Formats: sequence, structure tokens, C-alpha cells
Amino acid sequence: MALTILDETIIRLISPLWTAENAFSQNLRNRVAFLQSQKNLVEENYALKERLLSLETQIESFSKDRNERDALLELLGRRQDSEGVLAAVLTRPPQTPYDVILIDVGSNASITSGSEVSLPEGPILGTVSEVFSKKAKVKLFSTSGEETNAILERGSVPVILVGRGGGNFKITLSRDITVEKGDRILSADVFSRLLAVVEDVSVNSTDSFKEILAKSPANLFSLRFVFVTP
Repeated sequence: MALTILDETIIRLISPLWTAENAFSQNLRNRVAFLQSQKNLVEENYALKERLLSLETQIESFSKDRNERDALLELLGRRQDSEGVLAAVLTRPPQTPYDVILIDVGSNASITSGSEVSLPEGPILGTVSEVFSKKAKVKLFSTSGEETNAILERGSVPVILVGRGGGNFKITLSRDITVEKGDRILSADVFSRLLAVVEDVSVNSTDSFKEILAKSPANLFSLRFVFVTP
């Protein structure tokens, strides 16, 4: 009985210590969780600010490029014809081979062989290769073996885009020419429309040239609409 009374006395004496320790531990865990939450919020806020700055820079660059292009066209006494036809894509790779798509407009909409085909957002994709009364075939620049004159935006370097299929291109350049992933490849005409974006740069230490892999800005496998300029 004396042992039981002693045990109860000890328990009564140390119970407040247990309670205080548990409260301290819980408070410490809450504090750590709060600090971690604050850290995560700071990191997320920083990432959002960086993303916003990047988007603002892109918008400013796009506006500047557009203003410069319009000024150049005015000086040349030319303007870009905005008239065209919005067409639905009926079939696309992989249903059609060799990066060919079939659209739902043809001679009934004044479409002719050679008419340019682009994304509604602007980037150019290819040209009409065959016309029917209500349909037309479009041969994309990325068709395997197809060669297209273009301009590497960085340094305004003339290049030849060689189609590799699946919306992919290959470019061969002198190893001395600076090019990086994300660089834009533009059409060689006065309108300088987007054709492709650099995906990879490969060069060996013993080579005089380097191979550039580029990709169309369009996902050919989910392409739904295109813009045709008769």
C-alpha cells in the first residue's frame, strides 16, 4: 500500500511537468510548421514574381517586334494582307503520312496551290499542295526532306530548315555561330513569321559544323484549325 501511495504522489508531482513538456513540444511543432509555411510562401511568391517578369518581358518583346515590323512595311510601301480563311483540320499526322494535313476548304473558298497555311496565332506551317472543290492538302515545312529558307533570329543568320517529320527540323551551322536552345527561327520573307524554335544544339570538338534540332511551335498531332491565305 505504501508503494501505491508513493507512486500516486510521484505521479501527481510530475504530471505538471509532463503537461508542460507536451505543451512545449506541441508549441515547438506548431512554430516549426509555421516557419516552414512562411518559407514556402516566400519561395512561391518569388517564383511568381520571376514568372510575371518573364511574361512581361515576352509581351514587351512581342510588341516591340510588331511595331518594328509595321514601321518597316510602311517604309517599303507594303502591308500584310490580313484577309484569309479559317479552316478546320480534317486529318493530321499520324493519320496522314509525311506531315501532310487535310483541311475543309478548297477552290470553293478561293484556295489555290501554294497558298500559305499558318496557325491562327501567326506562326507559318506550310503551303497548300493540292486543291479540291471543298478540301485541300497542305504540305508542312517539317515534311521529311523538305527544305525551307529561314532566318535564325539571333544574329539574323540565313539558314536552311530541313524537315525531319513530326514537326521537327534539322539545321547545320558553322560551329562559330552562336545559337542556344529557345532561339527562334523566322521565315525569310519581310513579315518574319515564326517557323520553329531551337530544341537542341549538338557539336563535337573535332567538327567544323554543329547540328541544330528545332521544332514547330504547333503540336501537329492535336492541330484543329489553321489560317489559309489565298
